[in-house]
This record gives sequence, C-alpha cells and structure tokens, in this order.
Amino acid sequence: MVAHTVVFRVPQWRNDENLARLSERVRMVPLPPRTEHDLRAEAREVRLLEGNGNHCDYLVHLALVTKLPDAEIARYYEFVTVEGVDGAKLSGTVYVNPSGSWREGFKGVIVEFFDGGHEAGFDLRCH
Repeated sequence: MVAHTVVFRVPQWRNDENLARLSERVRMVPLPPRTEHDLRAEAREVRLLEGNGNHCDYLVHLALVTKLPDAEIARYYEFVTVEGVDGAKLSGTVYVNPSGSWREGFKGVIVEFFDGGHEAGFDLRCH
C-alpha cells in the first residue's frame, strides 16, 4: 500500500499543488472595470486535455459577468499574463456567452488559462 501511494499518489499531489498555484495566480489578476466573478461556474483541472498522452495539461476556467463590450473584455485579457506551471507567460482566451447572463444588464464571460505539455510522471490522469 505504501508503494502504491509513493508511486501513484505523490505525482498527483504534486500536480494538484501546481494547479492550485496556477489557479491562485489567475485569481490574483485584477478584474477589468464593470466586471465581477461568477463563482458558480469556475473550474480548474489537471489531466490529459489535448494530444495523445503522457503529459499533463493544466486549465483554469475563470467565470465572469461583465457590462463591457465583447472586444474590450477580449482585449483586456489578451494583454494580461500570468506565470504558468514552469514559468512561461500565459494569456487568457475569452469566450463570451451570446445569450447574456443570469444577471440583468450583464453578459457571461469565460476566460481560460491553458498550460499544456508538462511531465506526467506516474499521474494516471495524464496518460
């Protein structure tokens, strides 16, 4: 049982910690004006998200509601960078919900920070 924990769980814990740190750096980015967090829809994950295996991808999914025009919110996150898992600079990709939001006068926005292609080790989520 100890060998199983060392071989398989420790790499998962390490990758979970990397994801938590990346998520924290994303959450520290100041929001643009007239924009708020929508905590109901935020997510983060580490696993194989693209490609054919043997690497870990990290994704932080920031959910927002905003009154800004689409182009303005996209431009804001185009120039924002956060430090990725291994120090590379990441910028956000913006997706605007065309059908608005649950709040009157706001529109829903998703900003994704993706950092892919990292060593998987024995983290089975990444194979």
